[in-house]
Amino acid sequence: MLLPLTTYALLLAASGLAMSDLVSGPARLLLGLVGTAQVVLLVSWTWHADCLGSWCTDGSGMATWLVGPALVSFALGLATREAAAELRRA
Repeated sequence: MLLPLTTYALLLAASGLAMSDLVSGPARLLLGLVGTAQVVLLVSWTWHADCLGSWCTDGSGMATWLVGPALVSFALGLATREAAAELRRA
């Protein structure tokens, strides 16, 4: 239960930051691509899994619930660093 909530919170934070004026175009593109990849992982896992909303042993759970959020966290961290630098300049 904690992994899906964390994933959704990361996606929400990434989309909010991407819509702000604090990050550059390349950072927005990175956030958009990583967020889209995570949503594709979630949809494909849901489509192929035998159960919904919990960890399943279908083989793609590791990519969906661990690697995907790690990529979103990495992109979010880069964009947050850029946004903090922009705020310091202002």
